[in-house]
Amino acid sequence: MAHISPSVLLIRLDAVGDALALAPLLAALREREVPVDLVLTERNRDALAPAAARRRFVAPFGLRDESKINRAVISAFGSELRANDYTHVLVATEDPGGYRLARATRAKHRIGFENGWGKPLKSLWIRSLLTKAIVRTAGLDANAPHECEVLFALGASLLEPGAVPTHDLAQLRPTVLDRGPAPDARVAFQVTDKWERLDIPFDDVVACAKAIPNARFIASSNERAYAERFAAATDANIDSFDTLEPWKEAIASARALVAPDSGALHVAGMTGTPTVAIFPPQPNLALQTARWHPWAAPYRIIEARSGWSARAARALEDL
Repeated sequence: MAHISPSVLLIRLDAVGDALALAPLLAALREREVPVDLVLTERNRDALAPAAARRRFVAPFGLRDESKINRAVISAFGSELRANDYTHVLVATEDPGGYRLARATRAKHRIGFENGWGKPLKSLWIRSLLTKAIVRTAGLDANAPHECEVLFALGASLLEPGAVPTHDLAQLRPTVLDRGPAPDARVAFQVTDKWERLDIPFDDVVACAKAIPNARFIASSNERAYAERFAAATDANIDSFDTLEPWKEAIASARALVAPDSGALHVAGMTGTPTVAIFPPQPNLALQTARWHPWAAPYRIIEARSGWSARAARALEDL
């Protein structure tokens, strides 16, 4: 029987912030009453609320794994998903497994990204698996689109002509949280080893934390070592979270957020929490922040150069 209406499988095999960048597209598809299923990973499966999609599947295969065994798992998973009779599969990931899975579903429309002449061999391979490939640059795009805008293009054929990603928090919040948490007058400060991974000095992070009055320090329980070191240096009480849902609620309820370039920025961006976002020094800072700034919330970008902690405190007062 021919399809009367579309049914979508959306594949996003990346980090928490990457998954949250799907929120405007998911909100638009929900508005159009297009049913969407998601393929996520254990890492990002709870970044989006259950209401964001009809069903969520956790990819049973390894990432960046081109082994014969892994390919067989992808093929078998695609065969299982085929029974859902998707009209469209949208590949919102760079992992090869996502493209192989799209082909394995045999959906009529398989849409994803390729890099054109930036990566010609990879682009040819991707085109062999998709029915439509959208060109995006291999590096940072000089046109400086936000990641939300890039991902939104995947679903353009399912939306009204000229549709653009929404900044309406009333539409975005339900894709991230099932309920609106009670407001918290404190400023949330993210305690995470992402600071360290971005080469932002620990002493500077401590100085920034001490400059913020009425702060609530939040951390993931799997970053315990960094949190304990931070607590010893600041005498701070740290709220540690084992799961994403209460962590997201802590950010959404806060008066404001101070965080490095991380998934926390995108929780804030989709729930309306004003944010001071700290990015490491880099030559393409403007393009990087254009791509990854908080989407729909007020924000200030601080580059982590000498004296940044004082600038962050002033930016917080400004917000």
